[in-house]
Amino acid sequence: MSNISMLEIDELMDTTLAPLVRKCLKHRAPDPAFHAIQGHNEELSRAMYIAWGTVFNTGSVDHKLKEIIRVQLSRAADCSY
Repeated sequence: MSNISMLEIDELMDTTLAPLVRKCLKHRAPDPAFHAIQGHNEELSRAMYIAWGTVFNTGSVDHKLKEIIRVQLSRAADCSY
């Protein structure tokens, strides 16, 4: 049983996270569940989104390592990626 409830996308659209959620929906990354889980703490959610974007979108991390991270995350989530 999870300890943190996921917020609905509609709920998130009424918060300061709305622009970030719209970007997630438009680009389909990260998954909107990213904010649905962390949205209880908007400052944390915003900081994690910025960190995610820095790591995955600026070329700061080698592409091969990013692929390894994606595979490990999909395995952890039992995704058939």
